[in-house]
Amino acid sequence: MAHSRAIFLFTIIATIFSTMAVAKDFVVGDEKGWTLGVDYQAWAANKVFRLGDTLTFMYDGDKDNVVRVSGSDFQSCSFPSTAPVLRSGHDTIVLTTYGRRWYISGFTNHCKLGQKLVITVLPPQQLDWSLIPSPSPSPVPAPEAAPTPNAPWTATVPRRSMLPKKLLKMIHRNMIAV
Repeated sequence: MAHSRAIFLFTIIATIFSTMAVAKDFVVGDEKGWTLGVDYQAWAANKVFRLGDTLTFMYDGDKDNVVRVSGSDFQSCSFPSTAPVLRSGHDTIVLTTYGRRWYISGFTNHCKLGQKLVITVLPPQQLDWSLIPSPSPSPVPAPEAAPTPNAPWTATVPRRSMLPKKLLKMIHRNMIAV
């Protein structure tokens, strides 16, 4: 019985840490970078962007830039004068909120020539608790499901995962029971 609880705990910990350590860094345009002549919609089509991932824009800072815009500004290839413009040539953006994100080049006609990117950022992967075997018999109740996100979230209200707190409670309960 103690052996099965130890295996159960190990499985939970390994699963949680493997899902927490999956943040990816996407170099926009891969080896071509952020430049004219790249189909960024095709580039993004086979990728899944999640909270915690990063976008890295690589380009010549003297000849280009990156501007995060709204959906309507993306369509019209315009941006408000108050929009932050990235100009370093090596800009990394951490995806801290989920939903749609639109980026364009603010250099003359670059956006109209196709240098623009739209992505959808998804919430972090949730553990599928049904895949984790439960020890038998166990007085430990099943963990609660993670709350469903309510869109839209702004960048000023980052969401924190309750997963580490739940994990510690579950480990504590199981260690006492062993």
